[in-house]
Amino acid sequence: MEQIVSCQTCGLVQRMDAVLPEGTRAICPRCQFVIHRRKPDSRTRTFCLALAALILYFPANLFPIVQTDYWGMEEDTTIFQGIMGLFEQGNYFVGSLVFTTSILSPALKILGLLFLSLTLPWPRWKRLRAWVYKIIKIIDPWNMLEVTLLAMLVSIAELGEVATVHPGAGVFSFAAVVVLTICATITFDTRLLWDTEEKP
Repeated sequence: MEQIVSCQTCGLVQRMDAVLPEGTRAICPRCQFVIHRRKPDSRTRTFCLALAALILYFPANLFPIVQTDYWGMEEDTTIFQGIMGLFEQGNYFVGSLVFTTSILSPALKILGLLFLSLTLPWPRWKRLRAWVYKIIKIIDPWNMLEVTLLAMLVSIAELGEVATVHPGAGVFSFAAVVVLTICATITFDTRLLWDTEEKP
């Protein structure tokens, strides 16, 4: 039995066997890259990683990101406090941008991945799953967790010369959310969106 597949590298549409013999792989005749293959246990892995990211999402946003000691004055700063500080100073655009990229879009992406994982056994939800995945792809470029984490690490290194700066409890959760969200996205097999059930 044959199936029509599209190469994920060059986009060439071609026919190939639905089930390949064990130990073999399909190569694209145009670009010579391996044609996209099924990811084993995709649903379970994506669900577990996204759930772990959701659990750590709350301490990442509620616990202090940095702890500063400047001339005897100690201060703990969370992401929410940083956003509120931007709004109080009148930087509404920057504050809204930080809120969207650091809090809103990561939450939507995590919830979207959980929704995709949970609804895969229900064939009637195929079209809705496709829309959810499309929304995830749209908000993904606005998901600036990695940039935010890098900015925090740079500020810790730079401020170390004029003040004592320590990473707070929230920064470790934040870093874990970054890694788990990336891994959950990578492990998700997009072909499952239109499958009735996950194939081995």
